[in-house]
Amino acid sequence: MNRNNKFHRVFVMFLIILVISSIVGCINQGDKENDISPARNSLIIGVTCPIFGFFPWMESYDVTTMMINMNIFNSLVEFDQIFRTKPKLATSWNNPNNITWRFYLRENVKFHNGYNFTSEDVKYTFDLIKDNESHVLRDLLVSVKEVKIISDYIVDIITEKPCPVLLNKLVDIPIASKRYVEETTEKQPIGTGAYKLVEYVPYEYVKLERNDEYWEESEVKNVTFRIIEDDEEMKNSTIAGEIDIASSIVPRYYDEISNCSGVRVGCCNHPTVVFLSFDFRENDSVAFKGEKNPLSDVRVRKAIYHAINITDIIDNVLNGSNFAEPASQFVSPMIFGYNPDIERLPYSIEIAKELMEEAGYEEGFELVLDCAEDAENLKRVCQLLQTQLSDIIDVKLNFLPIEDYYMKIMSRNSSSYTIGWLAATGDGGEIFDYMIRTVDQETGVGTYNLGYYSNPGVDRIGENVSHILNPEDRLDLMQEGFRIAMDDVAWIPLYVPKCVYAIAEDIAWEPGPGGRIVVEDIEFKQ
Repeated sequence: MNRNNKFHRVFVMFLIILVISSIVGCINQGDKENDISPARNSLIIGVTCPIFGFFPWMESYDVTTMMINMNIFNSLVEFDQIFRTKPKLATSWNNPNNITWRFYLRENVKFHNGYNFTSEDVKYTFDLIKDNESHVLRDLLVSVKEVKIISDYIVDIITEKPCPVLLNKLVDIPIASKRYVEETTEKQPIGTGAYKLVEYVPYEYVKLERNDEYWEESEVKNVTFRIIEDDEEMKNSTIAGEIDIASSIVPRYYDEISNCSGVRVGCCNHPTVVFLSFDFRENDSVAFKGEKNPLSDVRVRKAIYHAINITDIIDNVLNGSNFAEPASQFVSPMIFGYNPDIERLPYSIEIAKELMEEAGYEEGFELVLDCAEDAENLKRVCQLLQTQLSDIIDVKLNFLPIEDYYMKIMSRNSSSYTIGWLAATGDGGEIFDYMIRTVDQETGVGTYNLGYYSNPGVDRIGENVSHILNPEDRLDLMQEGFRIAMDDVAWIPLYVPKCVYAIAEDIAWEPGPGGRIVVEDIEFKQ
């Protein structure tokens, strides 16, 4: 995967949750020029990040880009509200053997331009992604060996080895029209989804209209995704009633918006973990050239962990426990693989100092912590970390513009950094494959292992987790792998943020934990 494209997945996925805004007063909803009516059929949805292209030409695997694209396209399967897979373009499936998934496709489906959907389109889409080494979705299909067409509406997906989470990965594979992509030069997205593109102005909005040939009904006829990167503008637009759904509201404005008529504000659990991580290389590290990297010593990493008062961070940066909870490991309790036996290391400056002395760093050392200056919440977290860690080390904050920040950490050129990870597949196996297995650029393993963490035991477990089919055995092994990696302090987990949203009162819908808005599921109150 091309490095310039890869970083978007990480940066936008947590940016939606972590940014901050300022205050204005309420505006009476009845004063709007276009007052809300129960008979209306249009929506304006505020999103905090721009879209980076349309499938199959998109340049980023981030929440906003995927969300908008998946309203235009369908995948073979999709998630329900608790990360269970359910049919979409595939009506059913089975396993003729342990490396073959046979999908029975929905018939009489047409793309937006009238072309018929068949097995040819499934095979073409998979081959298109797999054959493009820089495609942002290629990592999802590394386990797929080939796609065989059995008939117009039956297709076999054959994996290199048993792949227990193939369905989870296919949720994020939109299906394109073979005929259209081969003949087009316009790069206009043509899918089978419930909505089709009408107008797109980069960094401003995306307008969609209902696909009336869709196999299911939807109450929403027109929807505009309005891109509002400034958090004060998002809050103001919500209060003024200029948007019907705000996908992300800053927690400290929860009460203010709640006091306004015509809008309701809520929180939902979110499977993102925000964490602190490091350059693990003992020699040849970024910041300690010609000398041993103190961060390669697990005692130093544990000392830093013990010196972090996560309750202080949640209370003083994130507006309290209603909006975030302490993280203890790589995934939240919503994700398969979570180990309930793993607990946070307790906050204790005394233990931290003892560990530093034992490691030979009783005088501490200087550490540069890279921070994204544009993400206000995370910026404040970094500032508080600097204060908390001053008892054992001298932390220098390096604030960078958001894109420079992500280019730096994706280049593996950072000694320490904070970031958030959304387990988009709903399965902890992606943490092994992407984050904590030893970096192997040929196979794509460790793509986001940005500090070169490496443990042979974790590697063995990660390899097995990728192929064990029995869910109980797989869960046990995954939980053991997480325990080993947490004993290593492969990350220092900080917190799990909650998704804060605002919705017009006449909308009968609640967002799910994955952070995406599926417009066809939205209904209006009668």
